Amino acid sequence: MFKIDVEKKLGSLLIKCNFEMESAGITAICGSSGAGKTSVINMTAGLITPDKGIISYNGKEFYNSEKHINLPANKRFTGYVFQESRLFPNMSVKKNLLYGADRKSNNSLNCSLDEVCGLLGITHLLDRYPQNLSGGEKQRVAIGRALLSNPEILLMDEPLASLDDSRKSELISYINIIQKHYNIPILYVSHSIDEILQLSDNALFMEQGISKYFGRTVEVLNKASIKVSSNESYNTIFEGNIEEYNSESSTALIRFGAGIVEAACENVSLGRKIRFSINIHDVVLSTKKPEGISIRNIYAGTVCDIIKQPNNIYDVAVDIGDIIWARISHGAYIELNISKGINIFVMIKSAAVSDTLKLVH
Repeated sequence: MFKIDVEKKLGSLLIKCNFEMESAGITAICGSSGAGKTSVINMTAGLITPDKGIISYNGKEFYNSEKHINLPANKRFTGYVFQESRLFPNMSVKKNLLYGADRKSNNSLNCSLDEVCGLLGITHLLDRYPQNLSGGEKQRVAIGRALLSNPEILLMDEPLASLDDSRKSELISYINIIQKHYNIPILYVSHSIDEILQLSDNALFMEQGISKYFGRTVEVLNKASIKVSSNESYNTIFEGNIEEYNSESSTALIRFGAGIVEAACENVSLGRKIRFSINIHDVVLSTKKPEGISIRNIYAGTVCDIIKQPNNIYDVAVDIGDIIWARISHGAYIELNISKGINIFVMIKSAAVSDTLKLVH
């Protein structure tokens, strides 16, 4: 179990972070720029000292202000992957990888060079120097170096921020491979919803230095995205599994809380976990069951919440087995006689689902 309950004043920002996570899986720390995400993992690593509080992992206290405990960074056994690879330019890849490999704790990983290189696909790079590596290769080496320092926890601060989309996708696969292989807890800082949806089991959402929500990724992102006093657009996020796949039409049937949703996608294996999001503008409501229309995804539900937004528009939450939000005009709100508790039908275009599919590795 990893626990953090700390306060820290940094300039005008007061960071107050409090959450506990299990000793496995990937936990994303998300929020807008300046929310305090990086400061949280820097306090975990021992690079920043909190003003007060507790940081502990599996009963071992890294920091406790009341007990005057503050372990130095090299005694916390955390591996850190930064935004930039921070490789030593005068060292070969092999020497970079082995830097810090002699430190171990009783509970840290026991990695071998060959094993890590095999998992990350960097064996052929061992004799090269950082200036001869691509951005993606540098980050894989940086991840390898962090693993070979035999950590108990892996910290990642936006490690994909400087990469293009194809390299990001590649690195996401590698991060999942090493997490599953070593079963090491990872704290992963990111502002990218796509990365978070593909990687994380849990998420911590921070806002202006405060930890606002913590829990399962989809639940946290849905709480964080709802703008209760704004007319900004937002998405409802769902999680499901591939139930059927038709290679002839390149169409998948995905089972989620509301039942089945149909979407176009590339070949995927049955049972694969997948996440998708629906924009609030792509949801259509009807008080009668629609017939003779092209929309394939239709669900019966009950209105469970209504938020009046500026400009006389309404955000309507409907329970269809999962909660989904729709945005409607004032005229539609009146004509449909929307109120909490009424039965209503929800329609979603398949294309609106297909464009947002994210496989969970």
